[in-house]
Amino acid sequence: ERSKYSNKAILIHSAAGGVGSMLVQMSKILGLGPVVGVVGSSAKVDEAKSLGCDVVIDKSTEDLWEAAERASPSGYTTIMDANGVSTLQQSYDHLVATGRLIIFGFHSNLPMGKAALDPMQWIKMASKASKMPTFDPMDLVTSNKSVLGFNLSFFADEAEIVSDLFDQICAWLNFDKLKVPRVTELEMERIVEAHELIQSGKSVGKIVIKV
Repeated sequence: ERSKYSNKAILIHSAAGGVGSMLVQMSKILGLGPVVGVVGSSAKVDEAKSLGCDVVIDKSTEDLWEAAERASPSGYTTIMDANGVSTLQQSYDHLVATGRLIIFGFHSNLPMGKAALDPMQWIKMASKASKMPTFDPMDLVTSNKSVLGFNLSFFADEAEIVSDLFDQICAWLNFDKLKVPRVTELEMERIVEAHELIQSGKSVGKIVIKV
């Protein structure tokens, strides 16, 4: 559907992560472009490129939004954002008319690693929550923009639509249009290490616990 619009650009935050790595590939299948992937470290650039990103922005070495504007000067038809407070407003601002901001996480709102047990971190989290952007309904109408939220955990009662989507993904896999992203497997006794790895921002692809 989005590929029918005059602007087909999509920006994907966390493009080398478990979700982002699939979004990049699906965007290419659906005819979107340029597909612009954002990563948080230089070690993830090659992975994002191998997945199909036309442009990779390493926000650890360059200004994210200046680079995003160079990649698609007219803006984006879709921006996929799992960061939360650190990028949501700018993501919305960089949509074109009819653009969609799809929110699937709040990474930057949350305390990380062992610091998560520090009461001060929870105070900081509350402070960040108070700074979350609000979107004016009037602006949504006049700019033809949409803000959508997605969490697969709450689709338990939507078996039919989930089944259809699952069948589509399986078909893409069977025809080698999708490849499984890098997977890091850890034994159950290393589950603490797995949590620390995903919270560190250094993980690439999926982290799987072997039971």
